Amino acid sequence: MLNPLAFVFFLMLGCVSAAAAALDHSAARLFQARAHHGAWTAGLEITLAEGWKTYWRLPGESGVPPQFDWSGSTNLAAVTIGWPAPRRFSDAAGDAIGYHDRVVLPLRVDPSDPHKPVGLSLSLFYAVCKDICIPVQEKLAIEIDPRGQGSAADQALLDDFAGRIPSSSGTGSLPPIHALRVIESGAGNILEVSVAGKLPAESTDIFVEGYPKANFRKPSAVEAMEDASRFRLKIDGMTDVAALRGRELTLTVTSGSRSLVQTMIVE
Repeated sequence: MLNPLAFVFFLMLGCVSAAAAALDHSAARLFQARAHHGAWTAGLEITLAEGWKTYWRLPGESGVPPQFDWSGSTNLAAVTIGWPAPRRFSDAAGDAIGYHDRVVLPLRVDPSDPHKPVGLSLSLFYAVCKDICIPVQEKLAIEIDPRGQGSAADQALLDDFAGRIPSSSGTGSLPPIHALRVIESGAGNILEVSVAGKLPAESTDIFVEGYPKANFRKPSAVEAMEDASRFRLKIDGMTDVAALRGRELTLTVTSGSRSLVQTMIVE
């Protein structure tokens, strides 16, 4: 959901959207990659100028999520977007969640007719920010041929970012979350996350999806044992913590180069 303040801000900046590409702060492209386990794959690459950032699907309180319109495509049944693990950016405007330098979103492309090419057409809206934020609207298109493979360099790039997508388990994943509870506190309401393994506080972050009415701050470690860690996230924008109890939340945990995504019910 678009943050209300960010929405007003972007309305004010609407007049510069047409000039955004000329400012050379970002560039986007689609590319084809090889088929994987019977599915066609492609990549959406956004390259950013030094010091600029763009946003994850959950953009944080000061960010704007990208928007994708595939309706101009032909022979397309569905597109599934993969999201590499993001990072948190904190400044005077608040917390934002996203990417810097470059990001590639891996795409699974399902054709309506697997014997014919897909005309993949994307109307893409995204924002890039440094000292100011600029909305960008781009139209991108490629033809994906079932016999095509794409370049080796593009395939390596896609494989790199596909490896950064958080998984629920498996090699390279983090230890699982084993408890999730909300705490009422005079200093502010808290979401406590207990992880079944030791994670370093300085390099660990947790992003919470499933309750858009509240903002979950960067976690602070409250306990680290040999085989477990507990983190607490201050909750802004929530007065009734009972609304969280029994709710299903999706948490993305990052720590160094490893990441985990897990859905749990709040105790």
